[in-house]
Amino acid sequence: MTDPALPTQPDIGKRPRPGRAARSPLVIALFVLVTALICGADLYLKHWSFETVANRPVELTPQVIDEHEAFWRQYPHDPTVVIPSLLNLQLTTNPGAVFGLGKGGRYIFIVVSVVAIFIISVMFARSPARAWLLHLALSLILAGAMGNLYDRVVYGAVRDMLHMLPGTGIWPWIFNLADAALMAGVGLVLVLTFLNDRQTTAAKRAAPQPTPEA
Repeated sequence: MTDPALPTQPDIGKRPRPGRAARSPLVIALFVLVTALICGADLYLKHWSFETVANRPVELTPQVIDEHEAFWRQYPHDPTVVIPSLLNLQLTTNPGAVFGLGKGGRYIFIVVSVVAIFIISVMFARSPARAWLLHLALSLILAGAMGNLYDRVVYGAVRDMLHMLPGTGIWPWIFNLADAALMAGVGLVLVLTFLNDRQTTAAKRAAPQPTPEA
């Protein structure tokens, strides 16, 4: 029996459990900073584009939701070429989800965005403090959700301006930086999940198998 008066010895060979992100002020500060920078960049690009790309500043009104095509006929403008044959700036609005999908349902998307922000925050809080790539992925998703949520609440529609591969028909959607951050974050989460599953499977295969009793 072990004498309770003696100090217990740490188990040799066992790695200490990493602390959670929610218990590290540095990790929290970095997560908030990265999220704020990405979200701020998205909102700034939207503001700048809608002030300068068209022939005059675009003032969004409820008509952009009810009469989308009629609204944009008031602001005819040629695309601004950023990178020839690769990226143009073309203003439009989207009352749906990312890349123009799911037209309508503004309040549904607001609720979904709020729920997503809550889930991402919980995932970050419960994640290991050293999971930097996961934190980056969650920051991208959170910033994208917040940027588009702001537009839906304030304007009733999401401001879009990025058009990839114009004139080719390969990429017909016009999107924004928040959409790109969301897709990049989700993609990174999928890659990390795949790599973690492979590592777990490899560890199970490498583990010694129990010897059957005679």
